[in-house]
Amino acid sequence: MTLRQKIAREALAARHEMVRNGELLREDEFRKRLRLSISRLKGMVASGSVFAIEVDKVEYFPSLLATPSIDRKKLYSICRVLGPAPESCRLSYLKSRHANLGGISPMVALQDDRSYRLLRRMARAYAAEWWRTSVTIYTGCHLAEPFDVEPIVKAVDEGDPRVNLWKRAAGAILSGGYIYPPGPYVHADVASVFVTLHPAGQGKATVEARVEIRVDDDMVHAFVVCGEAPGYELDAIPVDGNGGIVDTVLRTITAARAHEESLGLR
Repeated sequence: MTLRQKIAREALAARHEMVRNGELLREDEFRKRLRLSISRLKGMVASGSVFAIEVDKVEYFPSLLATPSIDRKKLYSICRVLGPAPESCRLSYLKSRHANLGGISPMVALQDDRSYRLLRRMARAYAAEWWRTSVTIYTGCHLAEPFDVEPIVKAVDEGDPRVNLWKRAAGAILSGGYIYPPGPYVHADVASVFVTLHPAGQGKATVEARVEIRVDDDMVHAFVVCGEAPGYELDAIPVDGNGGIVDTVLRTITAARAHEESLGLR
């Protein structure tokens, strides 16, 4: 048995115990406690206000989400903030005490307005730890990330995947969290940029956007492809001829975000 298999078996055993002791409820019991219709519960799950944990291919809901003495409006708001984290980790976060909350649990923090405001900030930071956005820049034109070419620069930052991808991409470059090499950066007349979303652990990364950049006479011409959507060409963008490729990419990212927002795409 591998270590991963052992951990998975122990986690399943813990979930079985939670079902036995009532910490996890079947859907019908959960709906009964909250007096919810099936459609209302589906809507709450879709919004992230509540969440389910699978045990033996059956979905169970944490009983603490139906606690009658808690301000459930605040609780469900925190659940939505925690949305990027795996369901089991959301439950663990809600149940556990945290030093950055003053040694209390989120369920206790809900009872005080000041603690609740702190909880929202800390929960947002916790949720962001589960996803990273990377921006990788290569010289030349590439339809996919090349394995035989070193990037000019790669920047990575943690962030909520629900945030606009261009905002996350700019944040990865500007945050200073991880960027290699640190610069200064060369000028490049032709470059390819890949914006990739990485889940924590061994999950598969997803290329969210590819940008082809060509610089002519201090003007940037960029073609943008986001996921499976048709690509589009941006209007020419003026750049400083003395600036490096990172500055060029930042200007292009800003233009792409403005373009999509003007069309109501994001």
